[in-house]
Amino acid sequence: MDTPRELEWYLRDHFFRQAGKGRTQFQRSAIAGEMASLYLRYRGYDPQQLAESMSPVIDDLVSMQVLKQTGDNLEVAGSLVRMQCAKCFYVSYLLADKEPKTCQRCSGTELHEFPKRKQ
Repeated sequence: MDTPRELEWYLRDHFFRQAGKGRTQFQRSAIAGEMASLYLRYRGYDPQQLAESMSPVIDDLVSMQVLKQTGDNLEVAGSLVRMQCAKCFYVSYLLADKEPKTCQRCSGTELHEFPKRKQ
């Protein structure tokens, strides 16, 4: 099973991609099933075990105010942006207005929009 850090990255990626399709609300109980069906990485996982592994990560995202929770319902608390670190090239998904623009891997502060826009 992935580390909590990897699970957080995949969850943020999932929320970012879904928001791009206009969806910002999720059922907590359904997220593991969604991840298992959408991400090849999780296809072989038991959704119940995946849900148990994701639970503390989701709780952390709620406590960091990335997600808002009401019962089983989760909502992304703002607009997620995808940024790439100029130092280590890690892609971070950050709340545009609430999280500092620092790399989630190396804490670098030089982040660029990903993918870079052609000028």
